[in-house]
Amino acid sequence: MNDLLTRLLLVLRKHFLKIVLFSVLLMGIFCAFSYAHSFQTASAILAFTYPNASDGLYPNGTFFNAYNILTGEIIENGIRRAGLEGDVNPANLVDEISIKPRSNASLITTQFIVSYRAGRADRLGAVTPEGLLNSIIYSYIDHFHKTYSNERLALNLDLLENENLDYIDLVNYYNMILNQLQKYLSAQQVSDKDFISADGTSFQDLINIVERMRLTALKEVRAIILEQGVSSNPETYLERLDYQIWKLSNTYDNYRKMQNLYKKTLQDYDSRLTSVVFIPSLDAEQKFYMSKTKIGIDLLALNATDYEEKAENVQRQISQKNQYVGRINDPGKSAQDRDNHTSRVNSMFSELRKQLLEIIDRVQQVEKEYSKYKNHDYVMMRPVETSFLNRANGKSAFLVTVVIDILIIAVLVIREQRKVLR
Repeated sequence: MNDLLTRLLLVLRKHFLKIVLFSVLLMGIFCAFSYAHSFQTASAILAFTYPNASDGLYPNGTFFNAYNILTGEIIENGIRRAGLEGDVNPANLVDEISIKPRSNASLITTQFIVSYRAGRADRLGAVTPEGLLNSIIYSYIDHFHKTYSNERLALNLDLLENENLDYIDLVNYYNMILNQLQKYLSAQQVSDKDFISADGTSFQDLINIVERMRLTALKEVRAIILEQGVSSNPETYLERLDYQIWKLSNTYDNYRKMQNLYKKTLQDYDSRLTSVVFIPSLDAEQKFYMSKTKIGIDLLALNATDYEEKAENVQRQISQKNQYVGRINDPGKSAQDRDNHTSRVNSMFSELRKQLLEIIDRVQQVEKEYSKYKNHDYVMMRPVETSFLNRANGKSAFLVTVVIDILIIAVLVIREQRKVLR
C-alpha cells in the first residue's frame, strides 16, 4: 500500500503541471460547449393559482391535465404567434417539449417546468427558443381562459332557421333569449358591480340595453301582430289557437268548480268553529298581546280566493286569443292590407334579429374582457433564471474533469509500475 502511494505521489509530482493544464483545458471546452448549447434550450415555470388547482381540477370543476399544452391546436397557435409557420413542424415540436412537475413532494402539483430543446429541423431564424416557448405557453393560457375559466353564454339564433314558427312564436322565442341574457348579465353584475370594459361598458349598461329592447322593439312588433291579426300561416295557426282556447276553457271550468267547492264548504262550515279564538302571546319587546289564530275557515277562504284569481287570469288569456282569432279572420281586411302588415312585420323581425345579434356579440366581447380581468392570475408563467454557471454547466464540467483525471492518473501509475517491473 505504501509502495502504491509512493508511486502515486511520484506521478503527481512528475505530471502535475500537465494534469492541471489538461484539466483546465478540458473544463474550458466542456463549459464552452455547454454554454453555446444552452442557447438552443429554454425553460419556464407554469403555475396554477386558482382554488381548485390543489384538488386536481380546473376552475369549472373538470379534471385537470397539464399536458393539454401539447395538443395540436395549442402548438399550432403558438407557432403562428411566433411567426414560424412553415419553419417549425408541429409534430416535431411536440416531441421537443417536455413537461414535468416542479416538485414531487405531493401527488397533486400546481407548478410545472416546461422545457423546449430546439431540434435540427427547427428553423427559428431571429426567434429565440425562449420566444417560441413563451408563444406556446401564452397560447395555452388563452386556451385555458377560454375553455375552463368561466361558463360561456351560448345563444344561437340559427336554430330558428329550420323551425316552422309563426310570428307570435318568434316574439316568444326572442323574449326567451332576452330573458337568458338578462339573467346572465344580472349574475355577472352581482359578481362584480365595478367592472367596466375597455370601451366603458358595465354589466348594468348591458342590462339596460336588453331591457330597452324588450320594452320597445319587441313590444312594438308584438302589438302589431296582435292588433292587425298578422300570421305567417293563418290556417295552421288558427287550428292551434282553437286548440289552445279549448284547453284554457277546460282549465277555466276546473278553476271555477274548485272555487265554488270551497265557497260551498265555507257556507256549510259549523258556526261554532268560526268564532274568533285569541291566545296570549309575546311580541318582539317581550310584551303580552292577544294573537288571533288561524282556523280552518281561513284556509278555505284563501283557497277560494286563489282559484278565483287563477280563473280570472285564464279568462283574460282566452279573451286575448279570441280577439287575435277575430283579427286574423277579419273580413274587412283586404289582401293588400294583409300583405302590407306582413311585409312590415318581416322587416321589423329582420331589424330585431340584427339588433339582438349585435347585443349578443357585445355581451360576449365584454364577457371575454371580464374573464381576463377576473382570471388573469389563474395561470402564471415565469422563465427559469439561468446564470452563467448554470448555462456553462460548471458542476458537471468539474465532475467529468475529476473522473477523467483520476483515470489518467491511474493509467500513469500503472505505466510507472510496469517500467519498474521491467
